[in-house]
Amino acid sequence: MKNILDHTITIMFLIIVQFGFAQKESDNSFTLESGINISLPVHIQMYRSHRLGIGVNLRIAEKITPTTEFGLRAEYDYRFTKKTHPAVPAESTVKERALYRNFSLFAIKPNIQFNLKSNWCLGAESGVGYAISDEDPKIGLGFVDEYNGPTRFGSCSGIYLGKYFSKNKYNISLNLTNFIAHGHAENTLGLKFNYSFYK
Repeated sequence: MKNILDHTITIMFLIIVQFGFAQKESDNSFTLESGINISLPVHIQMYRSHRLGIGVNLRIAEKITPTTEFGLRAEYDYRFTKKTHPAVPAESTVKERALYRNFSLFAIKPNIQFNLKSNWCLGAESGVGYAISDEDPKIGLGFVDEYNGPTRFGSCSGIYLGKYFSKNKYNISLNLTNFIAHGHAENTLGLKFNYSFYK
């Protein structure tokens, strides 16, 4: 299942990039940027077992006004478990073992961004996320007690504040994101370092 998702994400990125190059030839209002994510969990449930998350993101957008862009962000994050955690007994359940295993999170989120003065930007996004635990792909983020069982799909949302540098080519943003399922949210706080191919 993970191999199928990896191939699907790769194909999707290639299609988006190809669309971007074709669109740019006829329309200067198109934006394409990509970069890396670094984040930490800030909610007690995930914070007790996991720490650093690293990943990549790709954002395409269309300027609908001189200061407003509407687009789509696709991203992948891989979150690492704490280096120091209690030994997990062999007779533990899948949920108990997954609490101390790394996991992946894929997300696709429609996005709106407001370009402010002095090259600052403010944005919000919300879409769908899919989680895969290294322990068992079927459990997703089910190791979190409030998710009440296997949790692979959920809602992913976020807000961010960033600034562009070097003629709007480089962007650094502070991001607060979450994964919501069964009425419970797990939050992360992190940075995105993006390069704008077209801006």
